[in-house]
Amino acid sequence: MALLLVAIPVPVMWRGYVPDWPLLFLFYWVLALPTRVGVLLACVVGMLTDLLDGSPVGATSVGAVLAVLVILVSYQRVRQFDGLKQSLVMGLLISLVHLVEQRLETFLGWQHVGTAFLMPAAISVLFWVPVRNCLRFVRRFYEVQ
Repeated sequence: MALLLVAIPVPVMWRGYVPDWPLLFLFYWVLALPTRVGVLLACVVGMLTDLLDGSPVGATSVGAVLAVLVILVSYQRVRQFDGLKQSLVMGLLISLVHLVEQRLETFLGWQHVGTAFLMPAAISVLFWVPVRNCLRFVRRFYEVQ
């Protein structure tokens, strides 16, 4: 579902204001089911996101794997946070993913100017609580354990 949201055409002016749906969905499932969702799925989601975005394959995967490892180490603590603190943690993790992706792309010769690549992380902070609540409803409705 998240990859379908990425594939929706958006005007070029608005691309910086689209939340990072695949990472939000991935982070929820890692928090909800840490024994079943992990590093391998993060790598796959990162590669699929790169294919849809047209960026070098694997750039997002490295950042997503690092962020998922951080979540797996501290998921019990993050689960106890309220919605605002969880949103801030998810924003920091998405910023980490984008920063690693940007550094790898710079290493490969792509030119980036400014910090506009962090805007999707800021927008994703606003969408974390609704995404978490919707996916929690889906998980409970289908009794996923």
